[in-house]
Amino acid sequence: MNRIARRLMILSRLPRAARGAGIAAVLTLAVAAPAAAASPAAAVATPIRTVHHDLTPFTIPAGQACTFDVQGQPYWGFSAKTVFPNGLIFHSVRAHGAYVNAETGARYETADNFFAIDNVDPVTNIDHVTLDGMAADSFLPGDTGPYGIVGPGPAFYDFVGRITFDYNLNTGVTTNFTWKGTATDICAALS
Repeated sequence: MNRIARRLMILSRLPRAARGAGIAAVLTLAVAAPAAAASPAAAVATPIRTVHHDLTPFTIPAGQACTFDVQGQPYWGFSAKTVFPNGLIFHSVRAHGAYVNAETGARYETADNFFAIDNVDPVTNIDHVTLDGMAADSFLPGDTGPYGIVGPGPAFYDFVGRITFDYNLNTGVTTNFTWKGTATDICAALS
């Protein structure tokens, strides 16, 4: 699972998957070989696509998105992940639901509808991510977020537009974050 899948509520970094930055992060991504692959060589050259419709409620623990527990309550949706032989990973997500402050019951309705590309550099282990659409994303202290270095606590935003960033798979830190569009502070909306 990657950070996009975590955003997917977000989507795709194993070190950050527990943050569950979005409803789609709760989608279980199974890996299945295509039935049409006749040989190991054919399987290597064939993109692998996985689609999931199973949405389940989840909790993002305090300190991983906001300073309080955030419950993800998905209503409906799907995620599709296509892994290409050259290493590129495409994500398509459409997931609707709400984030809820576990202590107060305050709600933030959300709709993640986006297309994202993960491009991991095999030498540096840096994932270069581009995402277009509507997606929630969380940041830990030390990450580069929409307004600079995040800290002292975590941050959780709902973006509409285009975001790009680098994610270091060795350290779990987000850098070079840029965005064009709008950003809503989910933690503030739930406070």
